[in-house]
Amino acid sequence: MSKQEEISGVHNFLRESTLLKPIKLCYAQLLNIKRYGFKYEYQKIKYGFIRRHESKVFYKKIVISEQERQKQKQETYEKTLCFSILVPLYNTPEGFLRDMIESVQKQTYSQWELCLADGSDDEHSDVGKIVKEYADADNRIKYKVLEENGGISENTNACIDMSSGDYIVLFDHDDMLHESALYEIRKAIDDKNADFIYTDEAIFSTDYRKPDSYHLKTDFAIDDLRSNNYICHISCFSRELLEKAGKFRKEFDGSQDFDIILRLTEKAESIVHVPKVLYYWRCHELSVASDISAKTYCIDAGKKAIESHLERVGVKADVKSSEIYPVIYKVTYEIVGKPLVSIIVTKQYDEIDDCVASLKENTLYDNYEIIICENIDKRNHAVQNAKGDYLVFVTDGCRFENNEWLTELLSVVQRSDIGAVGCKISHADTTLRDFGITLGVGITCGLSSNFYGMGYDCQGYMGNMYFTHEVSAMTDCGMMVSKKDFQDAGGFDERLSEWFAGVDLCLKLKNAGKLNAINPYAKIVYVHRKNRDRDMNGCYVGDKECMIIVKEKWKDDISYDEYYNSNLTTKCSNWMIG
Repeated sequence: MSKQEEISGVHNFLRESTLLKPIKLCYAQLLNIKRYGFKYEYQKIKYGFIRRHESKVFYKKIVISEQERQKQKQETYEKTLCFSILVPLYNTPEGFLRDMIESVQKQTYSQWELCLADGSDDEHSDVGKIVKEYADADNRIKYKVLEENGGISENTNACIDMSSGDYIVLFDHDDMLHESALYEIRKAIDDKNADFIYTDEAIFSTDYRKPDSYHLKTDFAIDDLRSNNYICHISCFSRELLEKAGKFRKEFDGSQDFDIILRLTEKAESIVHVPKVLYYWRCHELSVASDISAKTYCIDAGKKAIESHLERVGVKADVKSSEIYPVIYKVTYEIVGKPLVSIIVTKQYDEIDDCVASLKENTLYDNYEIIICENIDKRNHAVQNAKGDYLVFVTDGCRFENNEWLTELLSVVQRSDIGAVGCKISHADTTLRDFGITLGVGITCGLSSNFYGMGYDCQGYMGNMYFTHEVSAMTDCGMMVSKKDFQDAGGFDERLSEWFAGVDLCLKLKNAGKLNAINPYAKIVYVHRKNRDRDMNGCYVGDKECMIIVKEKWKDDISYDEYYNSNLTTKCSNWMIG
């Protein structure tokens, strides 16, 4: 062994050793205290304990009672509907296999067939023996030994060929279903005529009754899906939809589910999210859930799936892995032409010169004009004088952190389906100021700035600090919108101050059929820590008149947010379990 190899071995030991974990954790905490202060690190540790406690409490909520179990089993339906549950098998460990099959047999909805296509090698003939044991006792279980292992896509297609049900359910051979899974999916089909359904899920290592974490998802959001397969499990879809989209494609093995979900949702007429944990995703050393970074073929296949989707829908963009996680992707849309952007700077602090200097120094996109606005209620007038096709609103308290900020905003807002796009805005002390606004959450006015006051190193929820994602609303500071959409929406309500004006405009755009999004790669620093009183949700509680206007004007719209999850807290939008 060479000296370099010995040194490398020592480095690997130090990095991976569990003996040094407490020391490394203490060191990391000291660095955070130095960077963000003691209060931030204390809050971070406190939230960690709270999350773990609430995770344990939450599991009790997803377990159904015996009374509910019997009620679901006795439910009658006007129309017969059968689910085909597809499971490609490959060298499945006995314990995992039995857990999987028995979780299907425990379903409170009984109209199903379990289609098992077995590609296991000769050394794992016990897989077939175990399955036949169950199949002999339950004729709803279909089993086929494949002549050769064709890989995950071909083996799943073999399951499809075996199936005859009305709806298809994708299921991995080492996972488990909640006993109400099919019942709740059937309910979504009947209530909303759904042809594509997905649910929330839990991730566990050893005992499904003690999940390590939960994936509590948003309703359907195309920007989120283009960045990562947040839908994942359960995915259920009609046979008719499958026939339109086509079967699994072998060239996407490793991210074959991502590819087919993108194709299915492109053609679906009614996509329904069931906000209930109905799937248990097992994380073990052989699963993709354990360490995706070691499986580069999965990363490459995911990128390829997004690129294929974008090509089908006629959108030009560059796709690459984000710095936070390799299967969270950064999608950068191609800018069409070189349109003029009007940057409207509102005076609040008599720091126009400093703001403009920062803007000019840190803006790579050079086709813009700067319009100075003396007061926030004069911005509609400033828009009338704007020559640009696109508008950006900032105040003189803004400084521009990265020179791509304007390019990043423009690349998203040029899409025909987008209304407004916003930035990631931090305070000078690096805590978060604005990152989208969630409706129906908050202790004061039912509006909450996402991750308000959290550290700049916060990853968001499921990594959304690192990909463009949809929100219902955002502050008007750092917002870009096309001039046409702005004027069609009637501009800003001039009775409203900053933040509330942004919420109002976003909801008008949303009601006009547009999507609103946050691009975290467009970054602004707000150098003034406070300019008006904000509560723990980032809501400007001092602006009571604005609060009243927005609540009254949008009372039917702000009680629920499709980009949040009903299982999460309604106290603040930090994505903690409620």
